[in-house]
Amino acid sequence: MVRMGDARLCVMCRTRPVDVQWRPFCSERCRNEDLARWADGRYRVAGDPVPADDGATDDDSHEA
Repeated sequence: MVRMGDARLCVMCRTRPVDVQWRPFCSERCRNEDLARWADGRYRVAGDPVPADDGATDDDSHEA
């Protein structure tokens, strides 16, 4: 719960209060930086490991 007088800080820079227009960021710059981090792959979402590709395909088993 946010008490009166306690401004929420930008989730990116943590130095400036959140601007309603760019919520939950303080500015367009912080919003764009966050988007760039997602696009660059610097943020990751946890999930199941991807199985290793052994190089074989279904087409290989049908060769004559």
